[in-house]
Amino acid sequence: MNLQFDIKRSVILAEYIKCWGVPESRNIVSIKSPQVKEEAIELYIFPGEDMDQVSRVATIGLSSYIFPSGKRCNSELLMVLPYDIVDDQIEFINNYILSICSYIILTEGRNLEPEEIVSEEIGENAPNDWPKALLFDEPRGEPSELNNFYIGMQHVKLSWLIPIFSSEYELIKKNGIESFDAAVNEEATSLVEVRRDACV
Repeated sequence: MNLQFDIKRSVILAEYIKCWGVPESRNIVSIKSPQVKEEAIELYIFPGEDMDQVSRVATIGLSSYIFPSGKRCNSELLMVLPYDIVDDQIEFINNYILSICSYIILTEGRNLEPEEIVSEEIGENAPNDWPKALLFDEPRGEPSELNNFYIGMQHVKLSWLIPIFSSEYELIKKNGIESFDAAVNEEATSLVEVRRDACV
């Protein structure tokens, strides 16, 4: 590891711990491709409180990558999932998040913005019973200090990954994120629950 990464980890991990408590585990993965320099991506698991019923999986290190274009990645990723799914499927989740990291760096080659959607092609490594398309959004419901991290001159954003169904993808594509939010509210469903039914 280098000093720059150590500083980045210190800044981001301190905010994670302040908001979610001490992580219970860490897994280190990386994007292996001749197109980019290999960097460590650390996946931290934060168990929720007893009343929370959720666990959080968050990255540190994706923002160390340089896109093949030469521009810097400025994103870290967050998934919020039912705690029992994280307990039972952590290896699948790690591989899934790594595949999303690879998609961002190698396929999109750019920083994805809040409310952007990606079709089901991104979900080929998702567990079988999960929705396959994906919504990138701000970390709604989380403390505001997790939205952005400032490490020297770099401005890093945390993106919440929300698996969505193809019908929901089409709704957002056609009518915007507000229509999806309205459908979610009408169904009184939780986006954290990946075993849910489609809202439309």
